[in-house]
Amino acid sequence: MRFNKPAYPTVYFSEEIWVNCPKCSKPALVRTELPKYTIPFPTGHKSICNCNHCGFQNSQIEKWSGFVQGFVNRACGNCGTGFCYSTEPTRVPYNSTKITCEVCSRMKEYEIQWYRYRNDKATDPYFGFDLFLQSNIKDNILWLYNLNHLEYLQEYVEAKLRVDDGRHKYSMITNLPQWVKSSKNRDLVIKKLIKMKKDFKKIIQKI
Repeated sequence: MRFNKPAYPTVYFSEEIWVNCPKCSKPALVRTELPKYTIPFPTGHKSICNCNHCGFQNSQIEKWSGFVQGFVNRACGNCGTGFCYSTEPTRVPYNSTKITCEVCSRMKEYEIQWYRYRNDKATDPYFGFDLFLQSNIKDNILWLYNLNHLEYLQEYVEAKLRVDDGRHKYSMITNLPQWVKSSKNRDLVIKKLIKMKKDFKKIIQKI
């Protein structure tokens, strides 16, 4: 089998994303009207999340519910040495943290600036809700936005011959983790994808 599909970026599949409703935990759909330019990340887009189970709706794009990461980038309040500190990604930001200067060893408390964190988390990029299509494989999370996204990945993993048609740094295939690309995991990944697709179709038929 030969894989020669275009080098789509992940955002290409993001016009419809299935998530776990933050209110009832059942499948909800995030629909996004993408702008003309989407790389590296769209701006000025319009997103809305609807849940047909409980009626939840969210269309406020500024309301981020996902992971955030905090940074302190300033000079030491004691000796003036510049430093940059970053927190672990979290869903619960806090106002400040105590940091010990590596030069003067003085500990002081500093205010934290928080920013959205999207990388390596199974969440949608517009609201930060947990993705519905995700599965654990050898302590790694395999996640997809929708059925088209899943089938595109399945075709790639199943292919014995993968044609490089000028893949760029933003393409989905380029940014896949190595454990997905590895031939030793091919059968397991395919098995998981097939099961996810089967289960997903059954659930969608009931919505």
